[in-house]
Amino acid sequence: MGTLQSAHMNEPHPLSNDRRAGLDEAAIRFLSLYDVEQPPTPIEDILRNPVAGMWQPDLVDLSHQSFDATERYSMRPTIARAIARYVGGAPWARERGVAGDAGFTTDEARYFARALLMPKAWIGALPAGERTPASVRLRFHVPIADAAERLAELELLQADSLASP
Repeated sequence: MGTLQSAHMNEPHPLSNDRRAGLDEAAIRFLSLYDVEQPPTPIEDILRNPVAGMWQPDLVDLSHQSFDATERYSMRPTIARAIARYVGGAPWARERGVAGDAGFTTDEARYFARALLMPKAWIGALPAGERTPASVRLRFHVPIADAAERLAELELLQADSLASP
């Protein structure tokens, strides 16, 4: 395989392969705290019910975000990014070597958020014909652009799948 490119403007991905693998593994470990083993991730419930007081939900943080009212799942990635910031700053992440004292970088938080909503193992387990942005959107309850970005960063996006309904 060639150099992994980000879904934005064909730039190299800002995170190393090892870092992405560590974040993917951490996302699965975090989801196991909630007994989540299949999509869609109950991200709203996770936000409201932090394990062992890992964070105190700050709904004001979410109230400053804008959402696409035409996209059914537009709020889910925003919630996942908030959770990623909370997790990155929690002792849980530091104790497992997932984040340093400063928490996640912006790129790490965004990647971890996508990994919470669309874990690599779950995407990889889909039949090849279902690895399209439209199918991932419906199965994982994410906006189609987020589905396409995740498929691209996992090198699972087929060129012709962008035309899928």
